[in-house]
Formats: sequence, C-alpha cells, structure tokens
Amino acid sequence: MEPEMPDNSVVVNLNQFERTRRAQVSAETLSVLHGSRDLLIEGAARVLTRQAEAMENTLLAMADRTPLLDARNTYYAAQGILNKQANELLSACKEAYCQAFSDFPHNREKASGSELLELSLVDDHDFEITLAVDKATSRLRYNCAEELVALDARIAHLLGRTDLSENDNPLGPRALCEALLDGIASMQPEQDTRIVLLNQFDLVLTTELAHIYQSINRFLIDHGILPDLKVGAKNRTQNTAAAATGTTSASASPATQGQTGGDMFRLFEQLAGGSGHVSAGAGGYGGAPAAFAGFNLLDSLGQLQSGAMTLPDGGRFELPLLEAATVHNVLRSLQQSPVMQAASPLDAVLVDAVAMLFDVVFDEVSIPDRLKAQIARLQIPVLKAAMLDRNFFSQPNHPVRRMLDAIATLAVHLPDNETGNARLETISQVVSRVLDSFEQDIAVFDSAAAELEAISATLDDTLEETVDASLQEDIAQIRQSERAELAPVIVHDFINRALRDQPVADAVREFLRRDWAQLLTMDYVDAGEQGAHFNSHVETMRELVWSVQPKADMDARLMLVRILPGLLKRLREGTAEIALPQKLSDRFFATLVILHANAVRPNAQPVPLPDITPEEIEALTPAPVADPVAAPVSEAEPAAPEVEDEFSLRARALNKGDWVEFHYDDGTFRWARLGWVSGIRNTYLFSDQDGMNSFSISLHRLADKLRRGEAVLVERKSITESAFGKLMNLFRQKLSHV
Repeated sequence: MEPEMPDNSVVVNLNQFERTRRAQVSAETLSVLHGSRDLLIEGAARVLTRQAEAMENTLLAMADRTPLLDARNTYYAAQGILNKQANELLSACKEAYCQAFSDFPHNREKASGSELLELSLVDDHDFEITLAVDKATSRLRYNCAEELVALDARIAHLLGRTDLSENDNPLGPRALCEALLDGIASMQPEQDTRIVLLNQFDLVLTTELAHIYQSINRFLIDHGILPDLKVGAKNRTQNTAAAATGTTSASASPATQGQTGGDMFRLFEQLAGGSGHVSAGAGGYGGAPAAFAGFNLLDSLGQLQSGAMTLPDGGRFELPLLEAATVHNVLRSLQQSPVMQAASPLDAVLVDAVAMLFDVVFDEVSIPDRLKAQIARLQIPVLKAAMLDRNFFSQPNHPVRRMLDAIATLAVHLPDNETGNARLETISQVVSRVLDSFEQDIAVFDSAAAELEAISATLDDTLEETVDASLQEDIAQIRQSERAELAPVIVHDFINRALRDQPVADAVREFLRRDWAQLLTMDYVDAGEQGAHFNSHVETMRELVWSVQPKADMDARLMLVRILPGLLKRLREGTAEIALPQKLSDRFFATLVILHANAVRPNAQPVPLPDITPEEIEALTPAPVADPVAAPVSEAEPAAPEVEDEFSLRARALNKGDWVEFHYDDGTFRWARLGWVSGIRNTYLFSDQDGMNSFSISLHRLADKLRRGEAVLVERKSITESAFGKLMNLFRQKLSHV
C-alpha cells in the first residue's frame, strides 16, 4: 500500500496520469462515502454482536465433534475470544475497516493487478489466509449479487469513473473481509484461529449482508446517485467513452495503416491507365509538342527547385516566388504550365496527388501560417522525392513524411514573441539546407527529420521543466484550497473516531469539537493528513480521551502519571496556537484536573465539574475569521453545467502535456498546455507556449467549451497520415468518374 499523502494523493500522479484517471472526491462526495461506510460497518457489527452467542455455540459444537486435538483447541480459542473479548474484537474490526476505507478516496489503495507483476513463492500460511479471504468474499458476493451490481455502479458513478472492478469497491465484500481479518489479527490469535473466526463472521453475514447493501443503495438513491439505474448501463458507458475518444477499430488498426500507401499507388496506376484527364491542370498527356520530345519531368524539377527551368523550345518557366509568410500551392501552378504537356500520365497523377497532399496540409488549422510557409518551400523537393521513391506513399515513417510531420509538430512551440521567432528561424535554416542539398538522395530528409525531431524533444523537455517549476506555486495554492474544502469532513471524522464508544465528559467533547477541531483544521489545510503537526495533534487528542477514562489498575495509573506532563504541555501549546480566550482555557484545564483526579479513583465519589453555560462560552469565543484559500482561476466565467457526455469524457481523458486551442469572442485564440490536474475539484491547470503564464479551469467548464467549439483538442499526430487518408477517398472518387 502506498503511503498516505493526501496533499499529494489528491494530485493525479503525473507519470501515470492516465492510467485510468482516478476521479478524486469532493467534500460532498466524501461525506456520502462516509455515510455509506458507516452503514456497512455499523450494520455488520450489529449483526455480529447479535449473533455472538450463536457463533460461540457453533464453535463449541464443532470442538465436540472433531477428533483432532489441534482443531479442537483452535475452536476453543476462537470461542474464548468471542466470549471474553467480543466487544474489543468488533471494535478492532471497525477500526481496521475505517482505516482501510480512508485510504480509498485518496488513491492509496493497492494498484490493481500489482500482485501479478512478479512471481514469488508463497508459504502455506499465507496461502491459507488468502484462500480463506477468497472463499469468504465469493460466498458473500454470490448471496448479494443483485445488490452489488447496483452498488458497484453507484460507487463508480459517485467517484466519476466509467467502471469499477468488483474487488475495488471499498464497500464490497473483499474490502469487508480483509478488514475483518485485520481486526481479528490485531487480537494476535494463532493463524488457524483467525481463519475460524473469519469463517464464522462470513457465515453469519451471508444471510444479512444483502439487507445492509439494500440500505446503502437506498441511502445513495436518496442522495441522487443513479436513482434510475438500468441494467446494461456499464457496456453503454464503455462504448460512449470509446466513441468520445475517437478510438475506432479502423483508425487504430496498424494493418489498415500499412496498406494505405500500396493501395494508393495502385489507384494512381489505375487513374494513369484509365484516362488522360485526371487533373484539371494536366491537359493531354499524349499530345505533347514535338519540341518536348525526350523531356523528363523529374530531371527538370531540380531546376525548378533552385529557380527557373529552361524549356526545350527555348522558353523559361518559373514558379511563383514564395515569400517568408506566403502559403501558396505552387504545384497547382506547375499543373497549369506547359511543362505538364510532356509529362507521362503517371507523372501527372503523382503531381496531382502531391498537390492535393499540400492542399490538405495547408487547410490544417492547427498549423500556424508562418509554419505552413516553411512547409510550402518544400513542395518541389517533396514532389521529387515522391517520384523517386514510391515508398513515400506506403511508409508512414518515410524520411520525407517524418520531416513534414516534425515541422508540423513544432507548431506548439512557436509563441508569437522573440523566442518563437528564433525557433522559426532554426526551422527555416533546416529547410534551406534541404533545398540546397537535395538532388536524389532521400537521406537528406532523414537527417533533417532527425534534427527537427531532436529540437522538438528538447523543447518538450525544456517546456516541461519550465512548466513544472512555474506551476508549483499555483499547484500548492490549489492543493491548499482543496484541503480547506475537505478539512471539515476529515477533521469531523477523526474526532468522531477518537470519541467513538468512549465515555467522555461533555466538557472534553465540546473542547475537541469546538476548539481542538480548529487546530486540526489549520494543520490539515497547511500540510494535509500526513503533516507532522496534524498527526501530532491527532495523537494528543487520543491521549486526552484515554487520560480521562477510569483507571482501574495500577499500570494504567502509572502510565497516566508518565504521560500527563507532556500531554498538558501539548494541550496548552495547541490552545495558544488557536488563541483560545484565557478564561475558556483556564476553565478547561481546571476541569481537566478534576477529570484526571476522578479517573484514578473510579470507585470514590467523583468531584463535580464546574459549570459554564453555553451563553458564557459564546460570549468568550471570538467569531471565526474567514480566510478562504482561493485557487488561481483565470477563466472567470459562469459555472458550467455538470453534464456527463462525450465532451466531459474527452476532457477527463486529457493527459499532462496535451495541448488545447482556446478560441475567444474577438476571433483570437491561444494554445495552452495541460500541466497538472487537481484531484478533488477536477481543476485543470494550463500554461502558455512558453510555460510562464498559467490559468486554471474546471473540468465541466472545459467540457462546456469543447461542446461549444470554444476549445479544440490539438492532436499532435502525423499530418501526412491524416492527409493520405483523405487523399485515398478523393482519388477513389476520381476513379469512379473515369
């Protein structure tokens, strides 16, 4: 089990971040979970208490029937624990379950399937324990199958998950059986005795647990959790998630991707052999003037690459000049030129295909125009490469395609400032080297692609480091704000657990709930549940509760004498930290003196406690000063509706490093990189292309922007792969008309 780190655990681990993106819990959700938890463990404890005598009789009968001495002793030992320590045993089981449950909302449960990561030998005792838990779990689940289907679905919905495996439900039989076994183990009986007690508990709960789960389902329905649950919703949810992320079988199939290029070139050959009128600019492949006899288009492209081309009839042809910010498909001009009169049908089709490829790239809205201008400079070299090497159409990792994709990928690293201009100049230099050096060796593109990919990787790493550093203050503020939201529920639960089943004077209860709770809240907001001050003050609270209990034996009295000076010192420091009014502090410590005196002489007449009216307390207690911790939210807009649809699924599926393009009413837009996601409020923290300026937005607000088209997910995918998919459809349409 991972260590409890609520201030970290509310953060989705950035190295695993989806993993399945655990939806974290809000204060309201945590309150509902705690209510469900109490219904389960308190209900189970009542059943076991009521059946304790029946379990004792069963164990005695089993001891009488068995001929084996060891087995008889085991049954007697189990019966003895139930007879003498039943209350202590059930309290330990309840505490073990509450502790295990508190790990779940903060993502501290065991990773699913982690036990399968390596093979190891298991001793016989561990195997027997595991087998006993498995059997108990299976029996309970079988008898509560209908109730658990609904419960699993509701808990998954409550936690914002699309699915919840049967053993991951913190209210499920597995979690309950493991907690019962942990509680039994705390009594330190022999292992065989533990298994016998677990089996007895399981047999008793088998007939009663279904009713408890029914009450939990009703409790969840009353809180609006899937009141109209339908059978089969699980599969529909999964299908919706798949549709929302666009992961269809066609788009994900490597076989399909690998066949695209070969199929495309066969289409080209069919078009070239079927008619001479495949392209608007290719007019009459077979009727070239005599002056063009022996003219070779491929050889002539080298001249166009460096400037003008001399035609066989003495004329000159040059392509339109591409300026720094020009995005123009010069291959369309080539198609309209006299040069194409001498081109072969297949060459004409290839020119048309590459021209269409650049049309698709230039229509890509995620690539800024100044980067498209650099891609435009490569049109003639790309056409030459496509005519030299047919693998251009069949290999997604072809060097030319890699270079085009690498340039497009760098779009996210071009902010409109000096830094972006410097990076653009670096890209321009790489493109210029290709223009100057490419003749027929495709390796030129390979080295250029490698250089651009290295630049992109370096920029990604640098940006991540910059973002991680620049967001730390915002992340700390959001975490603190979220802990402030959770603190009342967490502190309330800790105090309740400390006071549970303990005979404590009202003065102590009031002190803990009214005064000490302030200190615990401050500690939790500051550093979370694992903070040193929080744990120290929780321990002080537990010692205080224990110290006022009657001390019937000498050992307990001596223990009280030993801990009392340190306890009083910590209590005084705590009351000073929350600035408890002196009069209230004096009254509490005076009362504590009497309570400790009464605790060490339980059989004598207790000394009465001083009275203080609620009105006096209210008059002495200063009004709380509101000091909310606000998260840094730049997207100050009305709250978005909490709709669960494909857009909220897309938002949930975002990972650290993903880019989103935000559009605004004035027609402007900006790119933002996801740097962190909070766990409790589902707050998304974005940074700009430099990683210096940040803003946050809620999950449902982001989903609403996606729904309205005000935000667009930027997919850093292969633009050439996407373009070839569109080309296939276009050329199939052409072929159908030929």
